[in-house]
Amino acid sequence: MLKDNLIIKEELDPGLKGSLFANFSNYLDAILELTDNAVSNRMPNKKLRVDILTSHKKITIINRGGLGMTLDDLHFFAKWGKLKQRLFYDIGKYAQGGKAAMGYLGRSMIIIASPDGKKEQYRIEDSNLHDTTQLKQYPVQTIDGDYLDGCVEVEVGGIQRNIREKDLQKKLIDVYRPLLENEIVDIYLNGSFLKPQSFPLDEDFKIENINFIVSDNTVSNNRVHGWVGRLGKKAGIKGGLRCYSKGRLICDKEFFGHPDAGYKGTLNFLFGEIHLDFVPVMTNKTDFDRDCIQWTRTQNEMFKILKPHIDELLGRDIEEPSEEDIERVKQTRDIVAALLKMKHREEKGSVVKGEDFGQKSPETIEHKIKSTPSGGKRGSYEPATLPPPSAIGKRKRTKEFMNWDVRPMEELTRSRIEKM
Repeated sequence: MLKDNLIIKEELDPGLKGSLFANFSNYLDAILELTDNAVSNRMPNKKLRVDILTSHKKITIINRGGLGMTLDDLHFFAKWGKLKQRLFYDIGKYAQGGKAAMGYLGRSMIIIASPDGKKEQYRIEDSNLHDTTQLKQYPVQTIDGDYLDGCVEVEVGGIQRNIREKDLQKKLIDVYRPLLENEIVDIYLNGSFLKPQSFPLDEDFKIENINFIVSDNTVSNNRVHGWVGRLGKKAGIKGGLRCYSKGRLICDKEFFGHPDAGYKGTLNFLFGEIHLDFVPVMTNKTDFDRDCIQWTRTQNEMFKILKPHIDELLGRDIEEPSEEDIERVKQTRDIVAALLKMKHREEKGSVVKGEDFGQKSPETIEHKIKSTPSGGKRGSYEPATLPPPSAIGKRKRTKEFMNWDVRPMEELTRSRIEKM
């Protein structure tokens, strides 16, 4: 029986922010979230410049030549999860990712923003992002600006992550490749201009273009477009389709329901790009919502498009090991070497010929240095003897316990030991 006038009211506690901070698994995803905000701040038909500056203390992301931020935009920024009308190319959606990324990366933040067309800047800051006991209030400091172009500068201080510049550079180029290639956005990392290299494609294979519409009355702009091709031999990258949303990579190595290169190495030659701007993405853009009707219908159509490609590649003979095969052999070799060393320790003195167990402890001895007569020849090289059981340190040996040869074999054969 319902009681009159009894209402349970929903509330949001500030402590929820801590949970959102923990929504990231690594610093790269968090920096991408902030870069998404910068990239989405661009204006139609005008190139945007994004500068990313990193140090062991702070990271700064600056976008120039975009819409910038007005005072109303800053007020909206302070509202966690408040949805708004977005431009068609805006990568954002949930109004919490950028703020959560700041809390994941560091302990403080400063935002300096100016709207397009005004020589006026607004500054807010938070010296303790991890204080989630209350909702924050940010006093706004107004500063005279020098330029009319819109600008947003986000600085995260007290960095708690080990940011590796080479990894970040590779990730930025990989994720924003379409925007960089089409010169919609220029991205600089610590002053270096980021430029993607061409994919290592098989130039003898004719590219198949993809262009179809997914029947769905719930969304607009539901067109799928892209291409499918082949990677060249020893391309050094993984096969499958790269799937984008609004110019941003969401997932790669996608086969849309078909078996991947783990089933047969020749499938790694399948490669392409596809744009799915209308398919919903996960909160931190690490994947699409694979249970939604848009993804399901797209996958059904792509399965049919890719089938002749898959059939052709399954019919190919394996001419060379895949990248996955080579990596698996390396891992197996390391495991075998570790097991042999463990076995050696257990047997206390027994050694396996050719394995690297170190060298004899240094001793102080007196010896005379024999000089080589002028014009004479040195004797033939004799390999070093096996190290004694009491060996320490490491020394390269002239033989290996086993030669590891990575090469294609029959479909049902994963490995084989051969006598030489």
